[in-house]
Amino acid sequence: MSEVKKRKSIQTIKDPLLEPFFITKDEYSYTIKQNVVSDSSHFRSKGKSKTYEKSLHYYPTLPKALTKIAELKSNMEDYDGLDQFIAEYKLISKQIKQYADDFKSL
Repeated sequence: MSEVKKRKSIQTIKDPLLEPFFITKDEYSYTIKQNVVSDSSHFRSKGKSKTYEKSLHYYPTLPKALTKIAELKSNMEDYDGLDQFIAEYKLISKQIKQYADDFKSL
């Protein structure tokens, strides 16, 4: 008789440093998600908007997911020059890398 493996629960990791993104973790991967508000003027919305979680990317490790969030966050704004973009990316990456490094040392 074969055993059915019970699915483990999903953990959610939210932090102001990650906003507007967050991470969910299950037994297989780390998923980068974002809360999205639907458009109430869309023809299928019946005049109401709703908020839902949109899965964006899947990664096998937390450090890889954090690195992707740094990239996503730095791509959210327009920049007046390459220097400004690189400075912002480095700042976000440094902040998030600290989390990743702390996680690796556990």
